[in-house]
Amino acid sequence: MLKKGTDEEKEDSYFCAGFIPVAVFAVEQTDGEQLAYEKLELPKLPFMEKAMEWGIDVKPIAFQGRYNGYYQPYGEKEKIRLATPHEKTFFHELSHAAHKRVKGYLHGGQDAKQEIVAELAAQTIAQIAGTEIESTMGNSYEYIKGYATRLNKDVGKACLSVVAEVEKILKLILE
Repeated sequence: MLKKGTDEEKEDSYFCAGFIPVAVFAVEQTDGEQLAYEKLELPKLPFMEKAMEWGIDVKPIAFQGRYNGYYQPYGEKEKIRLATPHEKTFFHELSHAAHKRVKGYLHGGQDAKQEIVAELAAQTIAQIAGTEIESTMGNSYEYIKGYATRLNKDVGKACLSVVAEVEKILKLILE
């Protein structure tokens, strides 16, 4: 914009400093031919038969930078989507499915208590299955710590506050 009538004429200009990609739809919400990067396969996962028994549709998805997996309890069919072949991620999502069966419902979003329950149950299942090649205990500790902080609890107290729910989930999955 040119400003006249002053000693100096000033011109305001605008320029594009960059672009930020923003996903509008998840790949699962689109139609068309399958994309080459989507042809993913999951390894044989322990306790997959439990997910099948419960009618949960388990499929791989491409990593989208925010999460390694999710559980979708509502809709036409329950779903677990995994962007990693790591078993503990599957166990975490399966624990959410078991938690829904124990409680009858789940809160939407990343509910701190539900996330601590799922991660503690998943780590326990990973140790029982004994098939994880690398230890994920440190990751689980940091994950739980993040949600414990939201609840104004330390990690130990946060874990102790959900032990009864974790026990019910483990019984349901391991039976």
